[in-house]
Amino acid sequence: MDSFGYTLERQVNRVGAPLAEIARVSPVRGRLVYGETVLRGDLRRRQCHDRLRFFAQRRTRRRSQILFFIAVEEVCRNELEALLVDLGIRNALRGGNVHVLAVAPPPKAGVNGGIKRKSAAK
Repeated sequence: MDSFGYTLERQVNRVGAPLAEIARVSPVRGRLVYGETVLRGDLRRRQCHDRLRFFAQRRTRRRSQILFFIAVEEVCRNELEALLVDLGIRNALRGGNVHVLAVAPPPKAGVNGGIKRKSAAK
């Protein structure tokens, strides 16, 4: 989100509301954005569905939509897109503020994860 110009962190504490994984503000425009990371296992969790709905429906005081970025592995992107339609977050009339960002999966530990060193023989 830094590359989009949203560099300032913002802690939004609302009573009873979930805390955003990422909340950033553009120092130039003062606009707030939210970000979430969704894993394959999260796609079936009701708590994740509730969080996605909550942050997709957030609005400013002037009732304009707040941008919401969702990072997901490339292989799960189509599943997430279908889930957004099923949850009513995205359709022909709504969801323009929700942006899905496909990311490469993190490198697996143990598979070419480190440099093997030869032990010193005495």
